[in-house]
Amino acid sequence: MSKKVALWTAAIAMSLVLVSVASCLLGYLALGGRPLSPTPTPIAVNVEEMRRVAELATVKYTLSTAVVSSHVPDDLRRALGIKEELVLIAYGEVAAGFDLQKLSDDDVWVDGDRVQLRLPPPQILYVRLDNERTHVVYYKKSWFIDRDLNLEGRARQEAEELIRQAALDSGLLDQAAEYGKLFFAEHLRSLGFKEVRVIVR
Repeated sequence: MSKKVALWTAAIAMSLVLVSVASCLLGYLALGGRPLSPTPTPIAVNVEEMRRVAELATVKYTLSTAVVSSHVPDDLRRALGIKEELVLIAYGEVAAGFDLQKLSDDDVWVDGDRVQLRLPPPQILYVRLDNERTHVVYYKKSWFIDRDLNLEGRARQEAEELIRQAALDSGLLDQAAEYGKLFFAEHLRSLGFKEVRVIVR
């Protein structure tokens, strides 16, 4: 290869390098002098997926109560003290949390790495008696009265209501709200959000 051909080849190569550098410089200036960086992937919150969870329990209480239930005839036998009576010791569990099916798209606000989630009001999700521990500790039936087969069932229903009310009186829903906010704030941070706010309606 002659020196002239070698010089032309070198000149062409140098021109290509200069064009490449110039293109990069123009791109750099077009961005206001900022270096090129990959576009961050937007963080998303899937509300539909949260709805599919349906109910989320954040607090559970275990309580016990005693219920006296009686069957007294509505006739002259009442004056004679004729009755059927039992005492039930009941143990139960109360769970409170959120019905996530009540979430709407408007309850989630996202702006880059900032997010706000508005939760529905906390509610009692269930009250369950522990059938293995709940039992009748006292039972008495007078003569001249038929046995009430629903007596224990009514006592169990009353026990559930007493346990529910005791849980409400102890601030169960307030605790469910606080633990819910902590849970979802941690969940949203795990998705990559830097600024997180969780509120309860």
